[in-house]
Amino acid sequence: MRGSFSSLTLKLPSRFELKDGETVSLKSEDLVKERTFCLRVSPKYVDDLASSLLRVGFKKPSLSFRMGEKYSLSKVLIFPWELHMRIYDNGCIFSHIEVQRKYIQHLLGYVLPSLEESFSIISKFQDVEINYKLDKKLRKVLEYSVFKLNAPRFLLPWQPFFMLSAFLVGFNLTKRKIFKR
Repeated sequence: MRGSFSSLTLKLPSRFELKDGETVSLKSEDLVKERTFCLRVSPKYVDDLASSLLRVGFKKPSLSFRMGEKYSLSKVLIFPWELHMRIYDNGCIFSHIEVQRKYIQHLLGYVLPSLEESFSIISKFQDVEINYKLDKKLRKVLEYSVFKLNAPRFLLPWQPFFMLSAFLVGFNLTKRKIFKR
């Protein structure tokens, strides 16, 4: 599929103050790691949050690699981008924005961590805080870094390729059986 697809601009805290008063400055390469920041809700409300997210259109993604999370949920934000949240038993939520998983480009690195988008959605249902390195609470963001996630120029749905490959393998196996006789 060829076309003009939406790019996304995301901002992530690059300099911030922690609850204990420490000021932290991060380089771009640390900011783009999904586990630099964790959104945290009370562990006793993890199931309620997942139910709320499912009610507003999040789905359990197919073909998702499990990373120990209790819930893996995604929702299309704007074509071709989807927000993917991994929610853990301890109330920690890691999230990122990526190309929809029905396209091959999903596997090709079009991905950035999501804080503001996820925070905005989660805060409608639960009290949520932003933590640095899992357990250090952010008090105040002093500076943001802005990242642009450029959309691919074309999108290749993986299902037709998978179906064609399955057909060719099946045809090849059948052909071998026919000619062995």
